[in-house]
Amino acid sequence: MGRIRKDTVMASFINALPVIAFFISSFFLLYSLFGLHYVVAVPPMAAFFNAERRKPSTKYSLLIFHETLLLILASLGSLNIWVVTLLNILVPFVLVFTQSSQFNPKGYYTYMLLFVYMSFVPARDAEEFILMLISLWLLTAYMGTILFFIRRKAKDIHNEKVSVQELLKELSELTRLMVSEDNSIKPRIHFWKLMHRISDSRKSFSAMSTTDTQIENMMSTLLQRFSYMLSEYEWHKDLDAVHTAELKRLAEFLDETSKAIGTQWQGECIEKADDILDTMQLPEGRIRIFIRSILHMVEYMLHALDDDKSLEIKRINWRNIGHEIAIRFTNESFEMRFAMRLAIVMALSGIANYLLPTTHSYWIPLNAFLLLQPSSEDSSYHMMTNPLGTFIGCLIEYIIYPFLPGIGGEMAFALIMISLMYCSVPGTWYHPAFHTCYTLTLALMTLGETTAITLRLLYLVIAFGIVFIVNRFFFPIRQASQFRYSIKALFRLHNSYWNIIRRGLESETDLSVSTDILTDFHMYFEEAETYMRKHSEQSFAELENALIILWHMFAELEQIHYLVRIKRIQSNETEQIVHLITAIQKDFYPIIRKEDFPALYAELRLQHNDIAYVIGDYLKNAEKLLDYKASIPFR
Repeated sequence: MGRIRKDTVMASFINALPVIAFFISSFFLLYSLFGLHYVVAVPPMAAFFNAERRKPSTKYSLLIFHETLLLILASLGSLNIWVVTLLNILVPFVLVFTQSSQFNPKGYYTYMLLFVYMSFVPARDAEEFILMLISLWLLTAYMGTILFFIRRKAKDIHNEKVSVQELLKELSELTRLMVSEDNSIKPRIHFWKLMHRISDSRKSFSAMSTTDTQIENMMSTLLQRFSYMLSEYEWHKDLDAVHTAELKRLAEFLDETSKAIGTQWQGECIEKADDILDTMQLPEGRIRIFIRSILHMVEYMLHALDDDKSLEIKRINWRNIGHEIAIRFTNESFEMRFAMRLAIVMALSGIANYLLPTTHSYWIPLNAFLLLQPSSEDSSYHMMTNPLGTFIGCLIEYIIYPFLPGIGGEMAFALIMISLMYCSVPGTWYHPAFHTCYTLTLALMTLGETTAITLRLLYLVIAFGIVFIVNRFFFPIRQASQFRYSIKALFRLHNSYWNIIRRGLESETDLSVSTDILTDFHMYFEEAETYMRKHSEQSFAELENALIILWHMFAELEQIHYLVRIKRIQSNETEQIVHLITAIQKDFYPIIRKEDFPALYAELRLQHNDIAYVIGDYLKNAEKLLDYKASIPFR
């Protein structure tokens, strides 16, 4: 048991060693150039380093812009109490909305940490502001240099971003798994791994529309189309020798195309796709629609890859921004509720910091920021471990500090403590204990020991009270409430997708918006599934069946959108589809009333067999969903 513990500690130290080395070297760099006052920039920059070192690349120009803007805003915080209040409401609200999501709840953290630390010591004059700005830029350049050598040396660094070649190769393998005789769980696992890698790399807002973002949207849509086949296996009954041969031909085409990307043979793949489309001898049905939709999307992608990127014009994707805001701007969304909680906490703690005449009162907003977590459960846990760790840290400091030999010994002790903090697990009691020893040691260079420890504990009590009140009475985010929101979001996204199809009947639709809706749907779906697995003691059997049916319906929705985009809907077919959309959206959710089904089936005499097939399947699943309406938490 002791050996396991020793190995675990050693593994934690090795994992934390790069950020420890960055912190210590940055500390001495700023201390030697500018003085102790400016080392306040080191902790937030170390947090950026820790986050960026796991990524394949960093946008330094964007990072410098954000640093500069946050420093300017933090410096304005010293003007008066009204500016303090406004900034501490506005900054956290914007950061949560633009950097976080329900699937990446801590995306705001590093930027907000920088703002909090920079607010500690707002510049008193222009010279001090310029020196602090130089400190940040210098550490950014230093971080970039280190990351350059780390990434150059680590050839096998995990690339979160999926390339076109890799995606096509993986989809080729997924297609082969779909027609194999192995357990059907294998292609599902393969699909979810790919889905995670594409979804995890998404930003909360995809503001700019470029050739690269268009290709990323096509890649995501291509992957989404496989969910149409993986959502159920009824199509296996049609899997005879002819269908199997065509699916294997598709797998071979995807494999060959992945190897041809970026070579002189890339253009030949478009001709190969056209040849498969022309020679395909399959009857109407799910497999035929699936293969044709994949081939068409690969063709679009190949044409986009041939475009001259030097001539492209970057433009803001207003439709995409509108969709993202609409999804987040509800009083049930994670982003809205957490942004409000964080804004209230930072405003109250910022006001307390401004009004209190005592020194180091900035510990109030720092403690409040660390105590508040995205979910109420996590925040409650931190409110138990953080005070305990802070008290233990104060006790250790009280005992050890008198024996430290001069300023050199004090700095050495502080840096040892911060190194141990980076080896610790956030949320445990010893993580804040080590952090408390670090901050107190630096504070004791200018304050008396008893005064510093007393203030540290007093400010913790004030921060604890602020966070407790906000968690208890303002926009709590509990897991059960978030689960219900995830279910509602699935139906809301379904409704939004029908709006895109309605617009597509009259004009060209924006692929980026439908891609975001599809990706959001799958992530909310998995969030709900994860909650139900964790709370297996509750009875979710009927709700699970309802969600599976909804997944089938959403996969069919994507196929309807595909047929609309390639203009397979005749003018005389449009009215029936609009009638269908109206019936679905009567109650905002896609629960069609039982009395509406006979008329909808009667109108399903469309001229094109593909659209009739898909809508027919959609209506069959919508009818099944009626049986589970009572189990769905709409309210």
